[in-house]
Amino acid sequence: MPTYHARLSQRHSISCLTLGVAVWLTCPFPAHAWEGHQWENWLAVTQQTKPDIRSPQAGFSDLLPLLQSTLDPTSKIDSIQAWETKRDAILGTLQAILGEPSDLKPVPPYAEVLGEEDLGTYLRRHIRVATEMDDWIPAYLLIPKPVPTTPRPVMIVLHQTVAQGKDEPCGIKGNAKLALALELVQRGFVCLAPDAIGFGERIPAGTQPYHESAIFYRKHPRWSFMGKMVWDVQRLVDYLETLPFADPYRIGCIGHSHGAYGTLFATIFEPRISAAVASCGFTTLRADPAANRWSHLTPLMPRLGFYLEPVDEIPFDWHEILACAAPRPLFNWSTLNDDIFPNTDNLRNIYTQLRQVYALYGAADSLDTRLEPGPHSFPREVREAAYRWLETHLAARPDLKRSHHTLPATREEWEAFREELKSLLLRDIGPVNPPGLPVEVEILAATPQHGYTEKKIRYLAAPDDPVTAYLLLPDSRQEKNPAMIVFHQTTEFGKEEPAGHAGRASIQFGPELVRRGYIVLIPDSITAGERIGPHGPFDTRTFYERFSNLSALGKMIQDGRRALDILQSFPEVDTGRIGAIGHSLGAEEALFTAAFDERLQAAAASCGYAPLRADANPGRWARDHWFSYLPRLRIELRAGRLPAWDFEDVIRLVAPRGYFNYQTSGDAIFPEGYAAHAMTLSTRGLWRLYGVEERLRSRLDPGPHDITPEAKEEIYTWLDTIVGEK
Repeated sequence: MPTYHARLSQRHSISCLTLGVAVWLTCPFPAHAWEGHQWENWLAVTQQTKPDIRSPQAGFSDLLPLLQSTLDPTSKIDSIQAWETKRDAILGTLQAILGEPSDLKPVPPYAEVLGEEDLGTYLRRHIRVATEMDDWIPAYLLIPKPVPTTPRPVMIVLHQTVAQGKDEPCGIKGNAKLALALELVQRGFVCLAPDAIGFGERIPAGTQPYHESAIFYRKHPRWSFMGKMVWDVQRLVDYLETLPFADPYRIGCIGHSHGAYGTLFATIFEPRISAAVASCGFTTLRADPAANRWSHLTPLMPRLGFYLEPVDEIPFDWHEILACAAPRPLFNWSTLNDDIFPNTDNLRNIYTQLRQVYALYGAADSLDTRLEPGPHSFPREVREAAYRWLETHLAARPDLKRSHHTLPATREEWEAFREELKSLLLRDIGPVNPPGLPVEVEILAATPQHGYTEKKIRYLAAPDDPVTAYLLLPDSRQEKNPAMIVFHQTTEFGKEEPAGHAGRASIQFGPELVRRGYIVLIPDSITAGERIGPHGPFDTRTFYERFSNLSALGKMIQDGRRALDILQSFPEVDTGRIGAIGHSLGAEEALFTAAFDERLQAAAASCGYAPLRADANPGRWARDHWFSYLPRLRIELRAGRLPAWDFEDVIRLVAPRGYFNYQTSGDAIFPEGYAAHAMTLSTRGLWRLYGVEERLRSRLDPGPHDITPEAKEEIYTWLDTIVGEK
């Protein structure tokens, strides 16, 4: 990771970069757009020389493909790990352009309230937020009424290039069509609209924007306005995290023109920003007839001025900046007739490449990119689409802390809360509904076994996605029989192990369950058994190439639900008596499938996880290589924080159906797994609410990452009482 932000912030080890300003300039461009800035004066004040920046993009007039490897131009990036290596190199290039401040330390998050107005549907609080020891950010905080009592989604709203700064997005002065904060607060968002440096209340009386750029550069000769502006946004995020009604996991950023690429730059260097909306914010530097807008016409990135002759020498371009936002939700609107940022025709190709980067994370559905005819504007219909998109990606989060300590008063209260909880999880997991396909099962072989018949079958989990599975049918069965889905652990054998053909005897659940009278389905999971891809078992690269809108865990849930469809199609199966069991990887699949499909009446999970808050290695759930369950979580982890949910929230979704958790105290895979025992028992009150406390069980045994015969017998007996008995 780049170290720039580590030098700037003691609180967050994140790279800091510019809150860019989309400059309101038209051709022909004057020598100097603002009276307060001249590039030659900047040179004289700072004594800067051209930095030695080496990058693959430098020297090329064409935009290099986003997925072209930095290390080997002939190879294509096909993994998160390879992309993030390139991304960090891009961020390093950008921060070399932005520079660094002189002896600047973050200040504690603090704001002074200068005044407050009650405007009927919302409060408008005039504040100033500390950003340096001797500098403040004037802002308006817009709070919907009634004042929220639980954390709400928040939008940082950045103004365009207008002297009145924050007054315009707040609907006080300026273009009413850009009153973004006013429109958003009326939709229930908390909004913070600041003045960028050089605008609004940060302009000395009687002067123009950027008037004091020379003063700034005397104070910080090796920094830039862009770097300072991102620093300011980061301090605003620090402040928002102190507000009881602001959800720190639901902070977005939005802006038009100046505010658009203020939003984009702030987003790529502040991982606590969860979603971004940018309108008319850029044209690629190599297509820009006024690329000097960033260094000569404004004081935003003066070091860029060393690379303008020719512009091919600029060591980065806008397609790279956009891509660094992945996998966070991004809505970008651009127009083909923009007189401020012209020559946007190449954005179609950029959008295609950008979607490929998002696909590496299974997050292509988090990207909404639009390019239409029209001028430099943010039309109402596009704003409305952006607001609806924000309401989806920054939906209000349920108050988990309160719900963990306070049992719902009624079942109805819990049912409503459960839907909110599902939405929270789906934000990180992605879609879990399997494709609507007809149930067609091909029988490949039938083999008599001791006490049962083993059928090898094949069915489709998705179009052109066949799954091979074993169907075990007891020799002695009734007209309607209970059934179990058995999910295998992380083994290349896949279904062969739980079917009793390979691997450890202790987790060969299939033969044991079928001999107890269950019809058993044992499918191959993704990347295992007969579904291993070209990169080998449990390597998800090929998976994400194909399923660009899914996480691996989301696909596992979809496949589990499809397995339920298959089981229910057999006339011998009692559709009201189906359960699931699994060890390790299979435990996770059993739990999550039960959480999202109420057709499963019981789930048993063996050695599948540790609580995220206790796990010394939570990054296992969002690896950058091999098997990556939930790669969308990489941004949260990069920000140094855990997801907004933990495994007890998943367990609670199973209530009031049956759930049995088994852990061992000597588990080398999940050494903190013992904590899952206590976590499971902490959810017991929810089962008590339904009067079925016996349906929740947890057992902790000494021993390794395995399951004992005694534990299995207890689980099987418990399953018999919930699923096996008619």
